[in-house]
Amino acid sequence: MEIFLNGEFTQEEDAKVSVFDRGFLYGDGVFETLRVYNGKPFLLDRHLGRLAHSLGGLYIKDPYDFEQWYEYIKELMVRNNAKENILRIQVSRGVGKRGYTSSGNYSPTAVISLHDPPPLIDKQHQLDLVTASRILTDHDPLSTLKTSNKLVNIIAMREAERAEAHDAVLLNGQGYTTETSSSNIFIVLEGKLYTPPLSSGCLSGITRGYVLELAAELGIDALQKDLELEQLENSEGFFLTNSTQEIQPVKSLNGATINQSPVTSELQRIYRQKVTSATK
Repeated sequence: MEIFLNGEFTQEEDAKVSVFDRGFLYGDGVFETLRVYNGKPFLLDRHLGRLAHSLGGLYIKDPYDFEQWYEYIKELMVRNNAKENILRIQVSRGVGKRGYTSSGNYSPTAVISLHDPPPLIDKQHQLDLVTASRILTDHDPLSTLKTSNKLVNIIAMREAERAEAHDAVLLNGQGYTTETSSSNIFIVLEGKLYTPPLSSGCLSGITRGYVLELAAELGIDALQKDLELEQLENSEGFFLTNSTQEIQPVKSLNGATINQSPVTSELQRIYRQKVTSATK
């Protein structure tokens, strides 16, 4: 498969990045992942918008404008005959001196790659979750940026795997739930939809924002509110969202069975409807 690297297309096995790239040395970079349906990236404009926001937050110069990103992505997909894939965009500050200073003339490293998509979760294959031991920092401005430094998330997923669960719920310093290792959290309480606020430390997920829009379209009250772990366990419905696996119903948390809500099914239905309409 071909990938895009710094303005050129090359076979993935031939692609090379310097060992002194700050993305490798310090996780000094950002990334986006999104799903491709029928050869069309879904919500690409929103992902490129967040990419620009994340780069700006780290004071990394965006190597391309929106139109250039679109053209490079389109060309990569044509070269690989992409139909059903995961599209990943990665940008680091580039090669630099050892140390934490970001001053200097850096040339960002930009990579676009395609990957096999994971299966979508359905009613027969719901998620089992556990609580992670590590915490996220609430009111952290970096939480709105999708950076390459994901050690807390990696350790949380490792804990989930050791517990033979699918994912792990992360808490913040105040004990409120934030997100899982790779997804945003939603629950249903008294027919209303709730998700932790960005101030909790969770990522400003693209699918999270889109689901809030879909809820408004369906006339479902949706609120951003600090949520305790017990509220997740005792909810009328609990699901996760991310751009690669859409809306994922949760079956259990720490061994406790989670109720299933028709609100989850309705949001899944309209989400799939929107995907089909946008990518036909």
